[in-house]
Amino acid sequence: MDLTGFSDPYVKASLISKGRHLKKRKTSIKKNTLNPTYNEALVFDVAPESVENVGLSIAVVDYDCIGHNKVIGVCRVGPDTADPHGREHWAEMLANPRKPVEHWHQLVEVSRGPTPTPDKHPCTLGPFIHATNALHVYELQSQAS
Repeated sequence: MDLTGFSDPYVKASLISKGRHLKKRKTSIKKNTLNPTYNEALVFDVAPESVENVGLSIAVVDYDCIGHNKVIGVCRVGPDTADPHGREHWAEMLANPRKPVEHWHQLVEVSRGPTPTPDKHPCTLGPFIHATNALHVYELQSQAS
């Protein structure tokens, strides 16, 4: 958060397989807001035979023109995620190809230090859609909980 009490957030999505970041996409930066709406598509081309073995890490980041950008919160969606909601969403997307599957996901803030502990963040992120041969993340919105 800036000195003005607002953030300059953007969303960074990473396609992950076996713990490795394969591809990354990010949205535009929304200046001076705590409730951004992006309405942007982040598209990952994924081979049909690989879609069951990949997942997404979605991070909301506060852009800082001086210093380092700060991660506001993260959610993960995919078959290997620790969050059962993220696994259920992924399974539902795979079961319904070519159909929008929308879910809201709670962002989790990961504390830095020797033993990271997840803290619930007062935002949610969503929805998402899965399509054949391409994975779309769209209409990213922040919503206070």
